[in-house]
Amino acid sequence: MKHLLYFVFALTLLTACSSDDSFDNNPYLAEPSFSYNINLNLPKYAGLANPGSAVFVNEPNVGIKGVFVYHYGSGSYLAWEASCPNHAPSNCSTMELNTPLVECNCEGYTYELLTGSITEYDGEDKVYPLQAYRVSANGSNIRIYN
Repeated sequence: MKHLLYFVFALTLLTACSSDDSFDNNPYLAEPSFSYNINLNLPKYAGLANPGSAVFVNEPNVGIKGVFVYHYGSGSYLAWEASCPNHAPSNCSTMELNTPLVECNCEGYTYELLTGSITEYDGEDKVYPLQAYRVSANGSNIRIYN
Protein backbone atom coordinates (compact mmCIF):
# COMPACT_ATOMS: atom_id res chain seq x y z
CA MET A 1 0.00 0.00 0.00
CA LYS A 2 2.86 2.34 0.80
CA HIS A 3 4.36 1.82 -2.70
CA LEU A 4 1.01 2.65 -4.29
CA LEU A 5 0.88 5.97 -2.42
CA TYR A 6 4.42 6.83 -3.59
CA PHE A 7 3.46 5.93 -7.16
CA VAL A 8 0.34 8.15 -7.08
CA PHE A 9 2.35 11.00 -5.57
CA ALA A 10 5.08 10.70 -8.23
CA LEU A 11 2.50 10.49 -11.02
CA THR A 12 0.77 13.62 -9.70
CA LEU A 13 4.06 15.53 -9.69
CA LEU A 14 4.92 14.49 -13.23
CA THR A 15 1.56 15.41 -14.70
CA ALA A 16 1.37 18.74 -12.83
CA CYS A 17 4.53 19.95 -14.58
CA SER A 18 3.28 19.87 -18.15
CA SER A 19 4.42 22.48 -20.65
CA ASP A 20 2.18 25.15 -22.14
CA ASP A 21 2.75 25.71 -25.86
CA SER A 22 0.93 29.07 -25.81
CA PHE A 23 4.04 30.70 -24.32
CA ASP A 24 6.54 29.59 -26.97
CA ASN A 25 9.53 31.85 -27.33
CA ASN A 26 9.92 33.46 -30.70
CA PRO A 27 12.86 31.77 -32.49
CA TYR A 28 13.42 34.77 -34.78
CA LEU A 29 13.82 37.62 -32.30
CA ALA A 30 16.25 37.99 -29.42
CA GLU A 31 15.16 39.69 -26.22
CA PRO A 32 17.47 42.69 -25.98
CA SER A 33 18.13 44.33 -22.65
CA PHE A 34 17.57 48.09 -22.80
CA SER A 35 15.91 51.03 -21.09
CA TYR A 36 14.84 54.23 -22.83
CA ASN A 37 13.04 57.29 -21.49
CA ILE A 38 10.59 59.32 -23.56
CA ASN A 39 9.83 62.91 -22.58
CA LEU A 40 6.37 63.74 -23.92
CA ASN A 41 7.28 67.46 -23.82
CA LEU A 42 9.76 66.98 -26.68
CA PRO A 43 8.35 67.78 -30.15
CA LYS A 44 9.31 64.40 -31.66
CA TYR A 45 7.05 62.63 -29.13
CA ALA A 46 4.19 65.17 -29.18
CA GLY A 47 2.10 62.71 -31.24
CA LEU A 48 1.77 60.44 -28.20
CA ALA A 49 -0.34 63.04 -26.40
CA ASN A 50 -3.54 61.76 -28.01
CA PRO A 51 -5.08 58.32 -27.34
CA GLY A 52 -4.94 56.14 -30.45
CA SER A 53 -1.63 57.63 -31.58
CA ALA A 54 1.76 55.96 -31.97
CA VAL A 55 5.40 56.86 -32.62
CA PHE A 56 8.38 54.96 -33.93
CA VAL A 57 11.39 55.20 -31.62
CA ASN A 58 14.45 54.60 -33.76
CA GLU A 59 17.32 55.23 -31.36
CA PRO A 60 20.55 53.25 -30.98
CA ASN A 61 20.22 50.23 -28.66
CA VAL A 62 16.43 50.54 -28.32
CA GLY A 63 14.93 47.18 -29.25
CA ILE A 64 16.28 45.25 -32.22
CA LYS A 65 15.09 47.47 -35.07
CA GLY A 66 13.44 50.17 -32.94
CA VAL A 67 10.21 50.26 -30.96
CA PHE A 68 6.64 51.35 -31.64
CA VAL A 69 5.00 53.09 -28.67
CA TYR A 70 1.20 53.19 -28.75
CA HIS A 71 -1.01 55.39 -26.54
CA TYR A 72 -4.22 53.48 -26.04
CA GLY A 73 -5.96 55.84 -23.61
CA SER A 74 -5.98 57.28 -20.09
CA GLY A 75 -2.21 57.73 -20.05
CA SER A 76 -1.65 54.03 -20.81
CA TYR A 77 0.96 52.92 -23.32
CA LEU A 78 2.16 49.77 -25.08
CA ALA A 79 5.58 49.20 -26.63
CA TRP A 80 6.31 46.71 -29.41
CA GLU A 81 9.45 45.62 -31.27
CA ALA A 82 9.64 47.17 -34.75
CA SER A 83 11.17 44.06 -36.35
CA CYS A 84 8.66 41.65 -37.88
CA PRO A 85 8.25 38.71 -35.50
CA ASN A 86 7.85 36.07 -38.20
CA HIS A 87 11.35 35.97 -39.67
CA ALA A 88 14.90 36.85 -38.70
CA PRO A 89 15.79 40.56 -38.77
CA SER A 90 16.86 41.65 -42.26
CA ASN A 91 16.93 44.73 -44.50
CA CYS A 92 13.17 44.60 -45.06
CA SER A 93 12.00 43.43 -41.61
CA THR A 94 11.56 46.87 -39.98
CA MET A 95 7.83 47.42 -40.05
CA GLU A 96 6.11 50.61 -41.15
CA LEU A 97 3.75 52.48 -38.86
CA ASN A 98 0.22 53.11 -40.12
CA THR A 99 -1.58 53.69 -36.82
CA PRO A 100 -3.29 51.64 -35.42
CA LEU A 101 -1.42 49.04 -37.50
CA VAL A 102 2.15 48.18 -38.46
CA GLU A 103 3.10 46.34 -41.63
CA CYS A 104 6.10 44.18 -42.50
CA ASN A 105 7.74 45.15 -45.79
CA CYS A 106 9.05 41.62 -46.44
CA GLU A 107 5.78 39.74 -46.87
CA GLY A 108 3.07 42.26 -46.04
CA TYR A 109 2.00 40.87 -42.65
CA THR A 110 -0.06 43.43 -40.72
CA TYR A 111 -0.33 43.62 -36.92
CA GLU A 112 -2.55 45.55 -34.51
CA LEU A 113 -0.80 47.90 -32.09
CA LEU A 114 -3.51 47.40 -29.45
CA THR A 115 -3.18 43.61 -29.22
CA GLY A 116 0.07 42.81 -31.02
CA SER A 117 -1.70 40.13 -33.06
CA ILE A 118 -1.54 39.57 -36.80
CA THR A 119 -4.65 40.90 -38.56
CA GLU A 120 -5.04 38.37 -41.37
CA TYR A 121 -3.20 35.17 -42.04
CA ASP A 122 -4.23 32.25 -44.19
CA GLY A 123 -1.00 30.24 -44.21
CA GLU A 124 -0.24 27.00 -42.42
CA ASP A 125 2.96 27.99 -40.64
CA LYS A 126 2.90 29.18 -37.05
CA VAL A 127 2.86 32.97 -36.74
CA TYR A 128 4.05 34.99 -33.77
CA PRO A 129 2.55 38.18 -32.33
CA LEU A 130 4.52 41.38 -31.97
CA GLN A 131 7.23 41.21 -29.32
CA ALA A 132 6.14 43.33 -26.36
CA TYR A 133 8.30 45.46 -24.10
CA ARG A 134 7.56 46.80 -20.65
CA VAL A 135 6.26 50.34 -20.21
CA SER A 136 5.92 52.58 -17.18
CA ALA A 137 4.43 56.06 -17.38
CA ASN A 138 4.84 58.83 -14.84
CA GLY A 139 3.47 62.22 -15.78
CA SER A 140 5.14 63.35 -19.01
CA ASN A 141 7.80 60.63 -18.85
CA ILE A 142 7.48 57.16 -20.32
CA ARG A 143 10.05 54.45 -19.79
CA ILE A 144 10.23 51.51 -22.21
CA TYR A 145 12.44 48.63 -21.23
CA ASN A 146 13.06 44.92 -21.28
